[in-house]
Amino acid sequence: MAAPFDQVLRQQRFTQAHPEWSIHAQGGASRYLAEKDDGPNCHVVAALSLKELLNRLEEIVAAQ
Repeated sequence: MAAPFDQVLRQQRFTQAHPEWSIHAQGGASRYLAEKDDGPNCHVVAALSLKELLNRLEEIVAAQ
């Protein structure tokens, strides 16, 4: 099952603005995973939908 087109565009805008994050579909796009490599540290965020993942990533970025 593919993600809604508006969320795919949102993902592209987010990763262009924040290239330190990479976003990957898991399990046939039934869940999503984002990773941020900070040298010796790696941050991982997971969600059941791309929309939920992007909402959480935007919260994280805004808090930094």
